[in-house]
Amino acid sequence: MATVARMMRHGARLYTGAVDRKPPGAFLVYRLLEPIFGMWSLTAARWLALAAIVAAAWIIAVEARRRWPHVAPLAVALLFVIAFAALPAEDSRAVGFELLAILPMVAAFVLGARGRVLLAGMALGAATLLKQPMLLGALPLTAQCLSLAAPWSRRLALLVLSGAVCAATIVLGLAPFGLHNALSWFAGNGDNYLGGTRLSMVAIIALEQIGSIVALTGGLIVLATVAWGKRRLPLDLTVWVISSVIAASIGFRFVLHYFNQLLPALVLMAAPALVSFAVVRRPWPRVAAVWIVGASAFSMFTLLTADSFHDLPNVDNVARAVAKRTKSGDKVFVWGQAPEIYWLSQRDPATRYPHVGFITGITPKRPGVPAYLLSMPSAAETLLSDLAANHPALIIDAAIQRVRGGDRYPMATSPIAAFVKNGYCVVDVIDEISLLAPCKP
Repeated sequence: MATVARMMRHGARLYTGAVDRKPPGAFLVYRLLEPIFGMWSLTAARWLALAAIVAAAWIIAVEARRRWPHVAPLAVALLFVIAFAALPAEDSRAVGFELLAILPMVAAFVLGARGRVLLAGMALGAATLLKQPMLLGALPLTAQCLSLAAPWSRRLALLVLSGAVCAATIVLGLAPFGLHNALSWFAGNGDNYLGGTRLSMVAIIALEQIGSIVALTGGLIVLATVAWGKRRLPLDLTVWVISSVIAASIGFRFVLHYFNQLLPALVLMAAPALVSFAVVRRPWPRVAAVWIVGASAFSMFTLLTADSFHDLPNVDNVARAVAKRTKSGDKVFVWGQAPEIYWLSQRDPATRYPHVGFITGITPKRPGVPAYLLSMPSAAETLLSDLAANHPALIIDAAIQRVRGGDRYPMATSPIAAFVKNGYCVVDVIDEISLLAPCKP
């Protein structure tokens, strides 16, 4: 995201000069931060995300107190923050699309619950501009519209109007980037997202990832069970939980940070159990408290020992060498799934693609799928066109095993192999990663 934002700052237009499948919201956040904080933009983004999570926590806490006056709001807010801290560091600390979308998503639900459905539609549109599956928040909003204390004609009219406001917000957010291109990327046109999928593979991934999320959020689930027992959940909250599960499952990858959008609904569902902090004196809430603390401790452990739990290749030496061998304004190209080299070296890509996943088709939670099977149509041809036009000052061959399994798509057999062979020579090898510069006559 930060690399795309810097490309935008240097004149690239999103969805043409710099492309991604995601909506523009998160890129705009980094675009606003980067001129102010420079290389500290990632840290600034973390502080911004933390502020947004705390704000969302209090919104949920106030809504819980409105629904159930006996609930302790501070306990709800703390539970909200701890719930996010319980996920592994890669999923809960990284400032990604889902995390940034939490605040407007929570605002949309709470506004809808209070009958402010047009403002809710606007907030839902803003959340969708940060992550497409947030649009499923339209389901609880629909339930809220249809549950209003008003004649059915007015309920239906407000439902249509709130949907129109949501759609208008999305269109207005995409329009500055060229509505046709932006909508195409936003909707995933031409994306072979589900290709190569086998039912057995999806089932294994689903069991693994859903098992992990249940283990990490089990304390919340226990609290929610204690809160409701045999009582009936409010309709809008029930629909919110179900729609969040569906949204997290779209694409059948079940990546843990996709479930960030489920956590606010679970916290609100568990809120009635938090009558006061003395609730932990009861047996099942005590089990839940211990479970939550244990999950949070595990998450902190993954943060302190990131190299053991996350696939984070160290490319700092390579980035320094790239910066040293090039000058400001030069463009480079990284073949391999190491886009952090662009950011660390402060050099823009010599292509519209911020990473090679569009070309290789290698994507998370698709083990065993051969390289290039899921590649985007015409991506290789577009890449070659970009490289020919931009003449990268360096090509970095990071397609090695230790860099996120890059040996699955070696540069020697890649679509750019002939381009590199006919014009570039190896000038350095650092930590197994080759640097190639234009060959001297």
